[in-house]
Amino acid sequence: MRPSSSVASSGDTAPPRLYFIPFPTPGHALPMSDLARLFASRGADATLVLTHANAARLGGPVARAAAAGLCIRIHALTLPAEAAGLTGGHESADDLPNRELAGPFAIAVDLLAPLFTDLLRRHPADAVVFDGVLPWAATAAPELGIPRYAFTGTGCFALSVQRSLLLHSPQNGVASDTEPFLVPGLPDAVRLTKSRLAEATLPGADSREFLNRMFDVERATAGWVVNSFADLEQRYIEHYEKVTGKPVFAVGPVCLVNGDGDDTLERGRGGEAAAAAEAARVLKWLDTKPARSVVYVCFGSLTRFPLEQVSELGMGLADSGANFVWVVGDKNVPPLPDIDAAAPGRGLVVRGWAPQVAVLRNAAVGAFVTHCGWGAVTEAAAAGVPVLSWPVFAEQFYNEALVVGLAGTGVGMGAERGYVWGGEALGGVVVGREAVAERVRGALADEALRRRAGEIGGRARRAVEAGGSSYEAVGALLEDVLRPGRRSPDGAGASGRDTTRGQASVSTHYASEDISHGEQHMHIRIGSWPV
Repeated sequence: MRPSSSVASSGDTAPPRLYFIPFPTPGHALPMSDLARLFASRGADATLVLTHANAARLGGPVARAAAAGLCIRIHALTLPAEAAGLTGGHESADDLPNRELAGPFAIAVDLLAPLFTDLLRRHPADAVVFDGVLPWAATAAPELGIPRYAFTGTGCFALSVQRSLLLHSPQNGVASDTEPFLVPGLPDAVRLTKSRLAEATLPGADSREFLNRMFDVERATAGWVVNSFADLEQRYIEHYEKVTGKPVFAVGPVCLVNGDGDDTLERGRGGEAAAAAEAARVLKWLDTKPARSVVYVCFGSLTRFPLEQVSELGMGLADSGANFVWVVGDKNVPPLPDIDAAAPGRGLVVRGWAPQVAVLRNAAVGAFVTHCGWGAVTEAAAAGVPVLSWPVFAEQFYNEALVVGLAGTGVGMGAERGYVWGGEALGGVVVGREAVAERVRGALADEALRRRAGEIGGRARRAVEAGGSSYEAVGALLEDVLRPGRRSPDGAGASGRDTTRGQASVSTHYASEDISHGEQHMHIRIGSWPV
């Protein structure tokens, strides 16, 4: 992976040094890792800041990119777990055994702030791309004057909906959880219900604190970096720029930075031998199935359904008559339905992790049952695979509205209410086996749905190619970092570091450097998601 044209051709100055720091959980760290490699491929000098456990998970693709000549590395920080009262060695949100540990984990993540500040002071940067849920990264080392760009973690449609709900609170004016209300000020007439709203936007929630944090991030950021592309939500990209007064750089789908080799096969699980064996097992099984005959089922790294819902899902898949790959995220879930007996030869159960991007690209996959996390949405879009949406929490119901209502690349599975993260484990049966079977059969047989998803997939791939909207957005952000006022006239950047070295020497030096010192309006009815 050699640098593509952008800043790489400017031989009289060093490439801009960018830091990328995600919240430590796969749904945030994976796309941020892709993002860092994407910018490195365009000539930037990229440092990905992770906890040690996530560095081990994501290190393989970064090491290969560095070996190929890109200016990229990982800086590992030690999570201050003991100081936060967090025991058990948990360094990623998906590794927490229960939601009761979410509070100590959040405190431990906040305690990374002084470590990141120290890193910036010892190894200054020209810009920081920070996770939008890490507001302290936007204000670390303010004396350095480093511009900060917020990586939103979701798309501009969901961000626009959330912002409107927090500012205008239309949800406070309805009498029941199922009464629709209009979200004001959006390009489309979006109607929601309280049963699907974010925890922070529900009446009685401490939404003012959340709103203040949102505005703090807006004030501190120089712009938004979004894992999206123009043909998916152009009007909402423009809308979010207008309402925040900050530029949006839609650079996705970032998963497309991964080719068809090891980067895709081990994405999210490092070079573990067990992961490689599991990837080979899944892909070998898929290769025995006809084109577009398999439904892939995965609810991300955080969802934990109760046993009765797991059973209904499994039996519904068996009853559908379809081939399926079913990823059960919790390795410790009680015994599953006997899939071999219920669907002999048609079902493959994966406990824990699966190579999702590689699976979605496989010709056998014809639909994707997903919680509609934004990473999953963009990965499905990039692969041109229709979505069967089953939102659970966070912005997932909003993403469903975009996929089903606006983009037309998915259909709903029938989930009508959302949960606070962790609450889904007590929710009982949300979608029964009959509904699962019916919707799976319908999606696999829907030629119009498949055609629309394929069109969006083609547009996603063109967006990241030279001249595409996302390709141009990467260049625009790099130009924004390099514009007058970002780097001083004497050749020093905003950080004060020397920027007069040649690109070739910088590439050679930093590829091997280790600086880890310890560490038309439509009416859409969607209706509860927490953040």
